[in-house]
Amino acid sequence: MKVSKLTGSIGAQITGVQLAEIDEPTFDEIAEAFWENQVLVFRDQDLSIEEHISLGQRFGELHIHPAIPGVGGHKEILPVFNRGKEKAGTEVWHSDVSSDPRPPSISILRAINVPPYGGDTMWASQYTALERLSSAMRDMIEPLRAVHKKFEMEAVHPVVRTHPETGRKALYVNHGFTSHFEGMSIDESKPLLDYLVGVGSAPDLTMRHSWQVGDVVMWDNRCVMHFAVHDYGDAQRDLQRVTVRGERPQ
Repeated sequence: MKVSKLTGSIGAQITGVQLAEIDEPTFDEIAEAFWENQVLVFRDQDLSIEEHISLGQRFGELHIHPAIPGVGGHKEILPVFNRGKEKAGTEVWHSDVSSDPRPPSISILRAINVPPYGGDTMWASQYTALERLSSAMRDMIEPLRAVHKKFEMEAVHPVVRTHPETGRKALYVNHGFTSHFEGMSIDESKPLLDYLVGVGSAPDLTMRHSWQVGDVVMWDNRCVMHFAVHDYGDAQRDLQRVTVRGERPQ
């Protein structure tokens, strides 16, 4: 197994393993690389639906999406397919289903069919985003809590959360689900929310992945935002995701 960093801020590619066959020592190595790099890319993987589910379950209980049915009777599998650009709700920086009181911790996405070009996904490190803020700004936002809404769900989470595995602090707001800061109106919240998401999506703390059939990418929603680019028209793009249920952010 070889771990190769992909950018200066986030992401690594792992080669020399087949995820359907890993033993416990190899899984522990993968987990260690994951906590360090926040996003892991695996090429040329041959995973069945059942093996995809089992991989997610090695990290914990799986999250069931509140609004989208599963695949082939497997409610744990979230289908990701081309609904057209006007319905592409993922063209915004977000952390998966942060409106859940226990939002997803880990997402694992595999590519089934991809367009001949386009359809990339970007990720951004929220560890680095928080570290870039001035000490005065960090002191100001650390006590804040934010309201996250969507899918008839609502939850209140800290704006700065502590990762349970690494102990590192990360910025935890996004444009997909965060509505406003607790105790403030939406209008009052917007300038600060826009600023924090802007800092959190600066180009030099991101990575961008061009999908190939057989790719598996996993990312840590507790310290990462992502953005799926819809620049491929009506071309076929089919991916499947399993998502690990997380803890209440602290």
